Amino acid sequence: MKKIYFLIISILIFQSYQAQGNMKGKSAASKVYSADAVIDRQYGINMYQPLNMMLGGDTVRNDANGYEANGYIQDFYSTGQLLHKGFYVDGLLKVYKNYYPNGEVERSFRMVDLKKSKMTIFYDDGSIKSNIVYVHSEALKWEDFYPNGLPEFIEEYDKNFQYYLHKASYYENGTIENELILIHKKKLLFTQIYFYENGNPKEQGEMRYNKAEFDYEKIGTWMLFDKNGKPTKSQKYAVGQVVSEKIL
Repeated sequence: MKKIYFLIISILIFQSYQAQGNMKGKSAASKVYSADAVIDRQYGINMYQPLNMMLGGDTVRNDANGYEANGYIQDFYSTGQLLHKGFYVDGLLKVYKNYYPNGEVERSFRMVDLKKSKMTIFYDDGSIKSNIVYVHSEALKWEDFYPNGLPEFIEEYDKNFQYYLHKASYYENGTIENELILIHKKKLLFTQIYFYENGNPKEQGEMRYNKAEFDYEKIGTWMLFDKNGKPTKSQKYAVGQVVSEKIL
């Protein structure tokens, strides 16, 4: 009788472990989604952003018992492939990764400290699409890349988010399209250069950040060029307006 009892117990334990293995890490709080429902062509898998406490999210995720979720939770595609793994505190996300159906990471988010966090977003082939540094919920520095791996644009603000330290955009062939660089912090003066796709300058001069207007305005002498790099015109600006010009 005891042998039969222990045999039954052994079978039940084995079946329990087998069932847990078939769940592939699923828990009672896990959810299942179809790929079409969660992947946006432009923004990727951004359905978890309202749960991200560092980026201002205030939507709370509950566990299977209706309580605020805590600890690691995984979600899955309907195919069984891992979609999301996140660490929750009182229903809000602190750290997480999302995945494409092919297993590549779609984005990775982590806290650096109580104010700063970092997000890296990927294309489905594993190459980097975006690198973002946040302070609270504001993007302090944002870099985007084309699918070919070349830079698309970069924006970086001062620590108070009042003005750019550096801003640039690029053509898809890697040639810079325009660039704004801070050259005098106290006077908030910048150099601005626009380029042709062949790399030659199109227009260049200085700009000043107008705190009253929350905008950048052209000042001083600006030079204009043709596609071969030859100067064609000079213009003088005051408070963002042309006051005189000369054909060269």
